[in-house]
Amino acid sequence: MMRQGEHSCPHSIYLGCTLSQSFNPDIHHSPVIKMGWLHKTPPQGTLVFQKRWVMLDAQYLRYFQNEKEVYSKRIIAILSVTKVLNVGGQKFEVVTRNRTFLFRAENNSKCSTIQQHCNSMEKSLMNSSDTCGQRASRVSLISKQGYLEMSGLRSKLYVVICADSVFLCRNAEEHSQGVGITSIEMNLGAVKGTDKRSFNLTTIYRTFSFVAESEQQREQWVEALQACVSHSLSSNAVAQKIWSEEANQRCADCGAPHPDWASVNLCVVLCKCCAGVHRGLGQSVSKVRSLKMDENAWTENQLFLLLGNDKVNLFWAANIPPSEMLCPSSDSEERQRFVTAKYCQGKYRCYHALFGQQEALNKALCNTIQTGDVLETLSLVFCGADVNCYTGDPELPSPVSVAQHYGQTLQVEFLTHNHNTGRSNETKAALPISHTGYLFKTASSTRAVTEHFSRRWCSLNQGNFSYYESEKSSSQSGQMKMSDVLCLVVNPQGKHGYGHSFELYHDSGRVYLFGEDSPDTVREWIKVIGKALVPPVAEDLVGWSFERVGRLRYTAGQSFHCPCLGWFSLGGSRLLLLLHGEDQVDNIDLRKLQELSMEQEAAAVVLVDRGRRLRLEGDRRPDYQGWLSGIQQGLGRGDGPLDQQQLTETEVPVIVDRCISYITQHVVMCLFMGGFSSPFPGLKSEGIYRRCGVNSKIAALLLSLRHDARQVRLSEGVCQVDNVANVLKRFLREVGEGVFNGHQASLPWLHTTSDERERVSQYKALLHSLPPVNRATLGAVINHLYCVQCFADENQMNMHNLAIVFGPTLFQTDGTDNSAGQVVEELIQNYQDIFNVSGSISQAVSAEELVCEVLRRGNIPPQQGDYWSCFLVNDNQEMERPLHYQERALAIYFSLGKDCHLVVKRNCYMEAMLIYIAAMVDVSRNSMIKFSDEKGQRGKRTFSRRLCVLDGTSLRLYKEVKSTQPERECQVHALKVYYGIKKRLQPPSCWGMTVVCEQAERDKQQWYLCCESKNELIKWLATFMNLQVVSFCVTETYSTFLSSLFDFFFSFSFFI
Repeated sequence: MMRQGEHSCPHSIYLGCTLSQSFNPDIHHSPVIKMGWLHKTPPQGTLVFQKRWVMLDAQYLRYFQNEKEVYSKRIIAILSVTKVLNVGGQKFEVVTRNRTFLFRAENNSKCSTIQQHCNSMEKSLMNSSDTCGQRASRVSLISKQGYLEMSGLRSKLYVVICADSVFLCRNAEEHSQGVGITSIEMNLGAVKGTDKRSFNLTTIYRTFSFVAESEQQREQWVEALQACVSHSLSSNAVAQKIWSEEANQRCADCGAPHPDWASVNLCVVLCKCCAGVHRGLGQSVSKVRSLKMDENAWTENQLFLLLGNDKVNLFWAANIPPSEMLCPSSDSEERQRFVTAKYCQGKYRCYHALFGQQEALNKALCNTIQTGDVLETLSLVFCGADVNCYTGDPELPSPVSVAQHYGQTLQVEFLTHNHNTGRSNETKAALPISHTGYLFKTASSTRAVTEHFSRRWCSLNQGNFSYYESEKSSSQSGQMKMSDVLCLVVNPQGKHGYGHSFELYHDSGRVYLFGEDSPDTVREWIKVIGKALVPPVAEDLVGWSFERVGRLRYTAGQSFHCPCLGWFSLGGSRLLLLLHGEDQVDNIDLRKLQELSMEQEAAAVVLVDRGRRLRLEGDRRPDYQGWLSGIQQGLGRGDGPLDQQQLTETEVPVIVDRCISYITQHVVMCLFMGGFSSPFPGLKSEGIYRRCGVNSKIAALLLSLRHDARQVRLSEGVCQVDNVANVLKRFLREVGEGVFNGHQASLPWLHTTSDERERVSQYKALLHSLPPVNRATLGAVINHLYCVQCFADENQMNMHNLAIVFGPTLFQTDGTDNSAGQVVEELIQNYQDIFNVSGSISQAVSAEELVCEVLRRGNIPPQQGDYWSCFLVNDNQEMERPLHYQERALAIYFSLGKDCHLVVKRNCYMEAMLIYIAAMVDVSRNSMIKFSDEKGQRGKRTFSRRLCVLDGTSLRLYKEVKSTQPERECQVHALKVYYGIKKRLQPPSCWGMTVVCEQAERDKQQWYLCCESKNELIKWLATFMNLQVVSFCVTETYSTFLSSLFDFFFSFSFFI
């Protein structure tokens, strides 16, 4: 029996913790020599053997409850073993100085293997001086030892921190004899204080809770354990390699010897003190890594060997006054001032010759990254060059892709590290923000009970948010840098127990929830945290009643291949944003989005607003779902009042716009196509708005429109005109608060003066007093009714009949009082005067006139070199064509299908096309081109080379250069040329065009022509444009009708 000291516990302790699979011996540092099942006698010495899983390595013999356990029941140091005896019967004894362990093997082979190893160890230890030396070496590695209470045990354990492991023993005497309970490998551990005297040691397998004798002892244990974790993770291999460059043996900022930290994006090697200051700048400025602990971050350390601190400081420290230089003994305030000036403000840097010339810097960057001159790249980037700029080549759109193409791995590494960092010349010094006070905190945002919160003294100072147990506490309970906070969320009142609360999403994945009943307290915290979170140029993002604010990765415009980092603020239906490289906050009204789509696999959402495509990336972050939910809620809902509906650009509800557009387009389409053979006569439908549709279809269509009006497409053969007309009436009658913004607001409309002229003036004033959405909706409806009554001879719906229907509908009355109908009739009758509609407009308006009018109404003065065109866009075919300036835009618009629309935008090819046309002698072109058509098996379409000949008469395709007969031919006047080719056809290049040939009424073909370069595509497009002249003839005019109709369609901004 073993003598027990003052602090004793059972001979072995079961620390239950199993793996999901068989135990992996690799979690121990020493390689395992032998492991398997053995039988062992208990410490009381009875002859009843117990089956144990035994593991032997070069340092220890351990035995476990079973093969899946992580922590042993006992551990025996090989240095403490005096001899191993074979006692027969497949049994052997492991003898230590104070105890003998008896094992029985299942067969002789296991017994002999362990005995041989232990005997070899015994022989090697016979030299007493060597044994003592090894034991002394082990003792020297002990950083702390002593008794600690462990939760779940009545007695204290003797805990020893040695090198990168923690050993648990029954008492100090047992430890001195080389016997213990188990060991904990600290490369898998984390330490955190939980109370004044208690702390947790957490591994991936289980958490050990300890209690020290005093608060001071707890601090010492935590510090020692944290040092043990650092030691277990450290490796000198990277540091030694970095130090092989002599310049890296001194800190780049203060000159301290053997710096073991580095900023991987600034390319400087730093000492521990300077690295601490760099970490305070945030990841957006300096990405600090340890040379010893962050071994995984050093897959490419050649960058630091190529540059070195001396070369890098030729840029960063070119102009440091002697009075401002740091030394190893400089205090923290001096380091803070110096590092901020050096890297945030770029005060001492060597300015590049192109500084301040953004386009020139970007161009120089794209050229430099093709070479190995990383120092020049560093100089360009930190003097303003944009690492996310568009290179001009769609196949290599970003600087990173260019560097990869040219095999410049070090350039790729440097650009990657600076992908989301701020540039020095753009960094503005923010005013110091500080605030303190009590808040209630909990670590979970799912709990809504106040009992789960703890009161904490919170402090925001110099970009650090800290919280303490009380105002008098000196040690922090937690801290986070504002630069590491991804998102600030303001919760609805009462959501989490307390009256007001907010959440902070950290880039580690944690969510911090704070609450307080006082609205003023929480409002002030939200204000100061918001200002500390966003850069100074983005302060407008937090200057309003937002619901969440933070940074997101996005792609937009020409840089759709290159994700950038932007700042966003969301509240209600408004999304404010500050994109990369911009200094003005932009605003998106989510109700007016033209398109919203989710990419589930990529965790991204795509917004299309005013022709601009913006893709927000979630990066699998915990705050992404909140952004997505907030955006979806801000889109508008069909069961709310008018200002909460999905809106067009002119603030007309999409439901109203869809219905009016569907009914209007049918008659105009018939008008321009000649005759009225269509089964949907639209505005000419007899008794329109008085005839009843199919109630079930009306209800179903209205329900789908209310759910998501943008996704509903009203198409011929599916939606009857009478059903759509009744959907419009039912929506206007049932919409919350009505068109006139409530019953009380509608009364002045019904009680106007008896004088007709004064009444019109009153209507104008009342119209102006309506909210913008209500005013736009009323204007759209009366405009439509005005168009309907223009066809009263056919549809039998004059002003009076329409007023009888729409009076009670718009005023939401029962129809017993005819005053509502009288108001509507007068609004229709005086439509042009009340709504300030311009005079007659000819239906023969050309594309050129349309573009000029859109630019005028959009207040967009054309700049020199700008070439605006009206494009016909076919979404289904993924192609577009600019209209000839003489084409009649309205005629084309009214003949469009559901997948087509007109859009006015800049023509990026026009300038190059005009230059080419000016130099043309013979207006014709021929060359080899890749060709495909719509024939062939689905999915197996291929592109083949053809000789393409275009002249003043026709477009001809020859199978071979020597061919005399064309394989295909189409007259020039029958051709329409579109930019782009459907992606599913897998064109061999991005420089493609779709040629539509219509030589006969039912003979329509689509040819796909693919060029090898952008320059070749421009030449073909220019030749087509120069040869074609488009002319349309329309026989009948309805001048007054088209005036109001034209004004209505022009109101939809750039999309017609």
